[in-house]
Formats: sequence, C-alpha cells, structure tokens
Amino acid sequence: MTELVVPTQISQEALEFLVARNGEPEWVREIRWQAWEWFEQIPMPTPRDEEWRRTDLKAFRLSDYAPLSLPTYDGVPSVDALPDELKRFLHPGAEESNVVGVLIHHGAKAVFRWLSEEAERKGVVFADMATALQHHAEQVRRYLHQLISPSETKFVALHAALMNAGAFIYVPPRVRLELPLHLFFWLDAERTSLFDHVLVVADRESEVIVLAHYASPQGDFSALSSGAVEIFVEPRAKVHFVSLQEWGNRVYDFHFVRAHICRDAYLRWCLTAFGGKLWRINCHSRLAEPGASTDMLGMSVGAGIQQFDHHTFQEHAAPFCRSDLLFKVVLMDRASSIYRGLIKVHKGAQGTDAYQANRNLLLSPRARADSMPLLEIEANEVRCTHGATIGRVDEQQLFYLMSRGLSRRQAEKLIVDGFLAPVIAKVPINWFAQKMQQLLDAKMQAEAKRLGYA
Repeated sequence: MTELVVPTQISQEALEFLVARNGEPEWVREIRWQAWEWFEQIPMPTPRDEEWRRTDLKAFRLSDYAPLSLPTYDGVPSVDALPDELKRFLHPGAEESNVVGVLIHHGAKAVFRWLSEEAERKGVVFADMATALQHHAEQVRRYLHQLISPSETKFVALHAALMNAGAFIYVPPRVRLELPLHLFFWLDAERTSLFDHVLVVADRESEVIVLAHYASPQGDFSALSSGAVEIFVEPRAKVHFVSLQEWGNRVYDFHFVRAHICRDAYLRWCLTAFGGKLWRINCHSRLAEPGASTDMLGMSVGAGIQQFDHHTFQEHAAPFCRSDLLFKVVLMDRASSIYRGLIKVHKGAQGTDAYQANRNLLLSPRARADSMPLLEIEANEVRCTHGATIGRVDEQQLFYLMSRGLSRRQAEKLIVDGFLAPVIAKVPINWFAQKMQQLLDAKMQAEAKRLGYA
C-alpha cells in the first residue's frame, strides 16, 4: 500500500489526502468537496466588508500554513506517557478524579481518550470526530453542520473542507454528569493548521459540562486555527460549555460557535482568550422554543499587538425566552478589541427578556476598543437592554489603593481582578477557573516586567 504524503500547503491535494486517510462515509466526502468549491468561490474578507473593516488581516496569508500536523507517535495508554511539553499545559484536572472523561489531540491526531465506566454504562458517547464518523455515523449525520453552514464565510468553508480534528459528545435522555468532559487540543508544529469540529448533543433532561482547552508553545509560535462548535440542547437539558485559549502570540484563530436551545433548556457559554495574534469569535445562541434560556460570557486579556474580534448573536425565535450576555476585555500595550453584538427578537417572540453588555478596560493609552451593541426587535412585549463601556483605570481608585500601601502595579492588578471576577466566578469547575486566574496573573506580571515595574 502506498504511504500517503502529508501535504505542505492548503490546497486541493490536502483535501484529497484527508479523504484518502480517514475512510469517511460518502456523505462526509460530499460535504468536504462542496465546502472546497465554496472556499474557492468566496473571496477573502477585506476592510470593505462591514463585519471585517476593523479586523487586521494585512499580514495574514493562507499560503503560509500547512493543512495539518501529525505527531510521530500513536495513542498513549495514560496522560503520563504524553510528551512533557504538552503535559505542562495540563492541569491535574486531567486526572480521572476530576473529570468524567478526557480527550487529547496532538495536532490532527487523537492520542489519548478516557471515559469513566459509569458514563459508558449510561450510554454517553465521547469520541474524537474520526472515530465517531466510523462508529456513530448516523448520529453525527443528524447534527453535523446543521447550525454552521460551510457556505457562510471563506473560513467556515475552509474548516468544513479540511476538518482534521474534533469530538462528538452525546448525552442520553435524563443522564446527568456532575464532573466535566475535558477536551484538550495541542498544536506544536510551526505554521500548521488545526480545523477542529466539536459537536455536543444533550438529549432531553440531561446535564453536561464540557471544557475545551486550546494551547501551543508560547512566544513567537505561529499557526492557524479555524474551529467550529455546534451544541444542541434538547428540552429541559442543561449544558455548560467553557473554552480556554492560550495560543502563542503569532497564531490566527477564527472560531465559530453556535447553539440551538429547545423548550425549557439552558445553556451557559464561557469563552475566554489569552493568546493569539488575532482571535475572532462568532458566538450565536438560538432560543428556538418557549422557555429556552442562555447566559453568554466572554473574557479576553490582550497585550502587545494582539487583537480580539468578538461577534455575538442572541436570537430569540420563540416567546418567553431569556438571554443574558456579558463580555469583558482587558487590554494592555497596543492590544485592540472589537465587539459587535446583536439581539434579534423575531415577530411573535413575545415575553422576551434579553440583556447585552460589553465592558472594556484599557491599561495603556495605546490600547483601543470598539464596541457596537445592536438591537433588532420585531415584537412589542419585550424587555431588551444593551450597553457598552470603554475606559481606563480610575485614577482615584488607584490613589485610594496606593494610599493603603499598595504599589501602582499591585493596585492596578487588584482592579483588574475585580473587573474580571464576574466572569471567572461563573466557571462551574474550580480547577479550570484557577487556571484562568493563573494565566491572568502571568500576563499581568509579564506586562509589569515590560514596563519595568517588576
């Protein structure tokens, strides 16, 4: 049998490599080929496009990246057998006592999976996407790309054509998992790509917590990520989805996350980012049936020339639904942020209760934030409010804290901690929230060192 040669550029040859390597069902191949046609037809975004006019893509070239990376080893029997550099990013939460399941990707290969025996007995499906397409193909077919169409943008089309990693999670009716399912994606090959697709289905009256963690070597590591998350929350189910991104500072990440929330169901997002050169997140919650509810939380902390580009959509398609959004951003040095959020209330969606807030804290005169909260309301019995704030640290607050013996750096750090606490406090798993706090502390310390405070 001829050994397949891993392609070095994003091209049709890369698509042919993935089709030949994975042995996927015919319907998946059709999605890939159709998506590739859309990718070739859809132009690259430019500043002339309204939703991209503030996004800096001047230095970005798709030709700079290989379509995937594959480690030289196969799966490992335990977390301890993973490469040391990868393990350094894993919290002890990867141990069995703190999670109900863990799935680890190294590049485009799933290298470790564990699911508790109890969850297996209850019928929980927790598999990497390649395995799911072999053993749960019909289940996956019902949901894959039902919320995120490959024809939407050039980056979604590229993702659908070259999907090279991901996970399928299915929780059966009335199964409640108290501990989280942990997904970890590690990308360490310079100038390669990760196109992961995470598919979560919580059936009737089930409960699940999903933690998704993305990491790479730090410093000037360069790569491309274009991921997708689709979540289906069936009637009276509850889902908590928490993502943590700590890429190197030359990684471009274009992420698309969507949820379909049914009658009396609940979803809480918590999307956090610390790394990357550009992190662009499109987050969409569709409240599809009466009684659906969602809390959408976001947190980004930037320094250097990082840019965070947040696009959110609270879609009220049914009456008597609730949505609450809070995205908080801290910017240092020359970092920048964009927020564009829409609450849309469809005709007939009476009794809607929706709130949207974007708060930006600038720690440098060179940092910049732009915020555009929007409303589109077609019903008349609703309560919808939105707001945005952009400001610097209050000098009076700093003076008060410094008068109590704190240095300026300590006082500023205390204010930042308080600013972000409402988001971190909503993370349902303590060790994952502590990881976020540690990343915040490290980023603040690095900035203080750059300024000569430490």
